[in-house]
Amino acid sequence: MNKLSIGVFSLTLLLGGAVIGHAQGVLSTDGMGSYKDPVQRAADHYNRGVRAMRKAENETDAAKRTKLYEKAKEELGKAVGYEPSFDATLALGQVYLALGKKPEAESSCSRALGLKPNNEDAKACVTEAQAREQVAADSGS
Repeated sequence: MNKLSIGVFSLTLLLGGAVIGHAQGVLSTDGMGSYKDPVQRAADHYNRGVRAMRKAENETDAAKRTKLYEKAKEELGKAVGYEPSFDATLALGQVYLALGKKPEAESSCSRALGLKPNNEDAKACVTEAQAREQVAADSGS
């Protein structure tokens, strides 16, 4: 009887810990039983986004290039959603520039600049987005 009580108590502790861990997201798995925390997921999406961005930069067909930039935007957006790192935020801004989405580019590049205020690439990204917006505003007048 005593061993049975200890066994039931141990099982209760084990199951209670699993429920608490699951409620906190600790036991979350990614499909096949492997766990990836938000930082790992962000890194995966960032890497896919950068690969698509690099392919787009080298693509000569305009339609394929746009499709690759759209894929890069999707992946980098997911990366920023999981972990808003400087690199992913800046890359997203650069992709927006390539797609001609000036307000989104300025917003993303400004967030990157906020993360690293002295970074020359982020400054250049913001400046380019603002310049493109100004040209569009001037030509619309």
